[in-house]
Amino acid sequence: MDEIARMQENLLLIRRTVGWTAEEFGQRIGVTRQTINNIESGRSRLTKTQYIAMRSILDAEVLQSPPEETEMLRLVLDALVDHPEDYSAEERARIREKANMLAPSILAGATTRADVSKQWLKDVGALAGLSAGALLGALGVSVGLSSWLGKALGGKRWR
Repeated sequence: MDEIARMQENLLLIRRTVGWTAEEFGQRIGVTRQTINNIESGRSRLTKTQYIAMRSILDAEVLQSPPEETEMLRLVLDALVDHPEDYSAEERARIREKANMLAPSILAGATTRADVSKQWLKDVGALAGLSAGALLGALGVSVGLSSWLGKALGGKRWR
């Protein structure tokens, strides 16, 4: 499965992790709320152009936000979209499960991304079996355009 398919598979979780409604996310990339809902539900296939737009917006959000607000987003993108091969199936399942528990409170406005990120770091750090290298690699590296964009455009030497 390529990055575009993995993005589509995890898009609802990623969007909730950022704290955006489908309408807000759609406006940011120039599509309707219904387009986002259709992609998330699998009724429509995520195109390469939409993927590039989404990644650009997500990367801009990471770069423009305080780092303490985006740890969960960075790890979710790394483990579930960009480099799943660096994580065991169990690690990916734990990351997905924990993010699914925490992210809805951001979208609901019950808490801030910073507060969720603090809890995220405590919980993810406590996940037995999550390799230290995988965790540090995801959290210690800022999102870079060359990696995902190169892959999306067909280059294999990017990473």
